[in-house]
Amino acid sequence: MQVHPDIAALRSDRAPQREAQEAMLAAGEAWAREPGAADLQSALRAFGAGAPLEACPMLEAMFTGSGEAERLMDLMSRHYCRAMAAHPIGHPPFRQGFDGTSTSILLASSGRAQLMLQAKEPGTMIHPGYMFCDAVRFDAVLGGAADARIVRMARRDGTTAGFSQESLVLRAGHRLALDLASETLVVDEVQSRFVVLRLLRTAADPQPGREYDAASGNLMHQSAGRIGTSRREATIALLGRMGRTDAVPAMARVALEEGDVSMRWQALREALALDTATGFCALNTVARRKDDPLAREAGALRARLLETYPMLAELEAEQCPA
Repeated sequence: MQVHPDIAALRSDRAPQREAQEAMLAAGEAWAREPGAADLQSALRAFGAGAPLEACPMLEAMFTGSGEAERLMDLMSRHYCRAMAAHPIGHPPFRQGFDGTSTSILLASSGRAQLMLQAKEPGTMIHPGYMFCDAVRFDAVLGGAADARIVRMARRDGTTAGFSQESLVLRAGHRLALDLASETLVVDEVQSRFVVLRLLRTAADPQPGREYDAASGNLMHQSAGRIGTSRREATIALLGRMGRTDAVPAMARVALEEGDVSMRWQALREALALDTATGFCALNTVARRKDDPLAREAGALRARLLETYPMLAELEAEQCPA
């Protein structure tokens, strides 16, 4: 295996690495002293706490007008690029990801708000599904060119949805505002690297995120709106994959409690898979609740199961009294 000399040197002398990270921190501090940077951080805190965009002057200027977002991001890039040119092994203190075509860099977060840079490489994008979540988003296009669509949910009926679409030709300077509960932006083709500064804020009590098949409108996937709830949902799924029948009573309790419908639905499915009697009894209880948001889906699943497995009717009569 070939090891770059700069990396090999770190094994015997850690000083260059410390110096590089100190340079990254100094770059961040230098940017924070630039005109408008402190106002941006203050505005992000207010926006993350729930203030409307118009009550946050710096953010409003960046995401509704032209010039301010470009100025601040240009200053930030200059500071960090100079530091990285002098210290190639330095690592800017931002969470980032790259999947081969898209890059995402989290610049800052506060409360329910996130400020990030996103970029897409040239090429054609395929979108088998449309994702909607309980959040608002503002985009400032900093560079590049792309053909895109705003897909709006025209109707929603249980597990299906209908859409309307608006075609866009996006270039540097464009500004967009989206209610992600009913709107989503899909980029179909990128002509030159497409760079966007994005401001995102989730709802105070977010509903589950939903992904619908682009062709049929059928619901493909549903996920919890909160990170903590999503972790619990993943834990329930893991217990199901492990075959932990001892966890079924707890799963049934989660399914019957008030809370995130996505997590409750996951608990119901796993309980049914691990212990048909306990899971079906919980399913039957949910299906008969008139004010339960899961009642319709639970009732539809109960009907399908009874049609496929008629013996469940006897189980229902014995163990699941009305």
